[in-house]
Amino acid sequence: MKNRFNGLKPIFLKDLLTAFLFYAVSIFLNMKIYLMIFIISSLFIPAGKVLSYTGDTIHLITHNREKIITDPSKGFNAYNNWGEFPSENTSYRKAVLYITYQCPDSQRCGEWDYIDNIYLRRKGSVNDTSLDIELARMISPYGSRFMPDWKFTWKSDITDFSFLLHDSVEIEFNHTGYESNTDRGWLISIDFELTEGIPAMEVKGYEKLWTGSFPYGNKDDDIENYLKPITFENRNADIARLRILQTGHGMDDYENCSEFCRKYRKIYFDNVLTDQKDIWRECGDNPLYPQAGTWIFDRAGWCPGAMVIPDTYDFNISNDSSDHRHTADIDMEHYINPGKPSANYVFSSFLFYYKKPELKNDVSLEEIISPSDDDIHSRNNPVCKYPKIIIKNNGSKVLTDLKINYGIDGEELQSYDWSGHLETSAAAEITLDGVIYGNGERNKFTVTLLNPNGFEDEYDYDNSGTSVLILPQVFDPEIILTVKTNNAASQNFYQLINKKNIFIKQRLPGSLENNKVYKDTIRLSNGCYEFVFGDTANNGLDFWFSPEEGYGYVRITDNKGKLIRAYNPDFGKEIRQQFIVTGNPSVTEDITPVLNIFPVRNPGKFFCDIFLNEIQNISLKITTEDKKKLVYYKKLKNFKEGMIDVNLSKAKDGFYLVNVVSRNKTVTKKMKIKRDT
Repeated sequence: MKNRFNGLKPIFLKDLLTAFLFYAVSIFLNMKIYLMIFIISSLFIPAGKVLSYTGDTIHLITHNREKIITDPSKGFNAYNNWGEFPSENTSYRKAVLYITYQCPDSQRCGEWDYIDNIYLRRKGSVNDTSLDIELARMISPYGSRFMPDWKFTWKSDITDFSFLLHDSVEIEFNHTGYESNTDRGWLISIDFELTEGIPAMEVKGYEKLWTGSFPYGNKDDDIENYLKPITFENRNADIARLRILQTGHGMDDYENCSEFCRKYRKIYFDNVLTDQKDIWRECGDNPLYPQAGTWIFDRAGWCPGAMVIPDTYDFNISNDSSDHRHTADIDMEHYINPGKPSANYVFSSFLFYYKKPELKNDVSLEEIISPSDDDIHSRNNPVCKYPKIIIKNNGSKVLTDLKINYGIDGEELQSYDWSGHLETSAAAEITLDGVIYGNGERNKFTVTLLNPNGFEDEYDYDNSGTSVLILPQVFDPEIILTVKTNNAASQNFYQLINKKNIFIKQRLPGSLENNKVYKDTIRLSNGCYEFVFGDTANNGLDFWFSPEEGYGYVRITDNKGKLIRAYNPDFGKEIRQQFIVTGNPSVTEDITPVLNIFPVRNPGKFFCDIFLNEIQNISLKITTEDKKKLVYYKKLKNFKEGMIDVNLSKAKDGFYLVNVVSRNKTVTKKMKIKRDT
C-alpha cells in the first residue's frame, strides 16, 4: 500500500510550519489570540487549498440556476461568469464538466433543439485576450412538455483542457436560437469537478485547428476550402492528440443535409488515412425521453437533449524524423447540392501536445454505468445483475489483464478477471458477472481495479470508485404481462431473461399482430430478471410525429390485475428493466393512475387512456397551461380502465394540462393543440 501522505501538496507543509510559528509566538508573548486568528481564518480557506490530497475532488460552480433565454435579434445570447479556480500549484488528474437544465420558475422550458456552447473565454482579467475555447457542446432538449419540477444533468470529460483551469477564468454559456424569450427558457447550472493529482500525460502545449461553421454542398464555396491540411511541429512532445467536435446542421432541399444526411469524414495523419467514420448518431436510446419534438430521429453527430461526444485521435510524434514536421487533414465526403445549398458543419478542433506516460502499468476507473443514479445512465438502471463499468489504460504498456473487485459496501466482494488488449489512453466498457441485490432501497456499490498486467498499479488513487445502487422493483412470483400493439406490430418484440441469461418468455419481431391485446401469465421463481420490449424502428408504441402508426402500451400487473408497472409508450428504441422476485406476496402496488394521451399533439380531438388498480369514481379535468381556465370536465363513475374520447375542437391552439383525479392521487400530463395551417 502506498503512503497517501505522498499526495500532500507542499502548501500543507508550509501551513504546518506557519501554525507552529504562530503557536510559538503566542506562547512567547502570551497572546494566544494570534493562534485563534490563524485557526479561524483557516476555516475559510477554499476547499482543496489546505490538507489537500492526491485524488481529492474540487467542485467549482460558475453558473448556478442562471436564467437562460434566447435573443431572437441576434440568434444567440451569451452568459459570462468568472470562476476562481485553484492556482497553478494544483495539478489535475481529471476534469469533468457537469451541466444541469431545469424549467424556469413560472415559465415553461425551452421548446427547441438549439446549440448551446460552453466556452473558456479569458484567463486573468477582462483586459486579457479571449481564448475562445469551446470546452463542450450541448444540444438543448425539446422541453415544451416538461413539467415544472423537471431537471436533468449531463457531463463531459474535459481533462484535455484542465491545464487551463487555474486562477481567474471566464466561462461563457452561449445559448443560440430564435424562439420566444418572454414565456420560456432554462435554468442552467455548470459545475466543474476537478480531481487533483498527477496528469496521466504531461501537456506541452496546444493549437486551435479547424473551428467555425463551414458550408457543405455548395460548389461555389466548398467545405474543403476551410478544412485545409494543418502542418505542425513540436520537438518537446511525444504524442499529438486531435480532439474534434463536429455536428451537422441545416436541412437543405436535396438530401436534408447536414442535420439529416449521413456523410463520412476521413482523418489523415502525415498523408496516411487513419480513420473514416460516419458523422451520425442514433437517438432512439437517448436517456432523456420522451421529449416534445422529433427526439428519436438520428442526426449528424448529435441528438436533442444530449451532450455532443468529442472524437479523439492520438498520433505518435516522437523525434524520429529529421525535421519533426507533421500534417493533419480532414476530408468530408464529396457532396454537391445543385439547387439551394444551405447545409453546414460546425467544427471545434484542437491539437494537444503530450509527453508519453511515464508509468507503465496504470489503469483508472472512469465510470460506473450500472448500478448508478446518474441521469445519463437512467436507461441502464436500476439493476440487480451484471454491473457495467468503464476503465482506461493510462500506462505506456498495452493493458492485457486486470483484476476487478466489486460489490455492495459491507458485504463480501465479488471478483472478476478481465483480459483484452487496451492501448495507451484507450477505454473499454466491461460487463461484470453476478447479481447485486443490495440490502436496502439505496446502497453503496464499490469497484476496485487491481494488478494491471499482473503488477501493482503505479498510480492507485483513481483505481476505486463508488456509486449508488437503488434496489430494483420487486415483482410478484406470478405476473401478467399485457401488451397492446399499434399499427406497426411487426417492429416489436419482447424478452424476459433470468439471471443466467436464459429466455423465460419471448415474442420475436414479426410474431405480433396489429392492434391486438396480448396477455401472458408468467410464473417466476425467486431471483433477478430483465424485461426488454424493443422496437426495430426506434419509435416506440406512440410517437406524435407518426399518428398513423397508432397507439399501444405495455403494462405488468399481478394476478389480480393490480398494476405493478406501466411504461411510457413513447420510449424510442426499447424498454429495459431489471426486477427482483423474492416470493414475498406483499409487493407494493402502484396506485398512481395511468394516463396516456393520443395523439399528444392534436387538432383538438384525442383520447385519454386511463388505468386504475380498482374500480372507483374519478374525474378528468383539462385546464389551460396557466391553470386559470377549466376547458373540460367529466366525472367517470365506477371506472377502472378505458379510452375516453375528448373533443376540444373549439379550444385555442396552445398547451393544456390534462388531469386525472382519483381517490389516492392526481396525475397530470401536458399536451398541445395545434391545427395545421
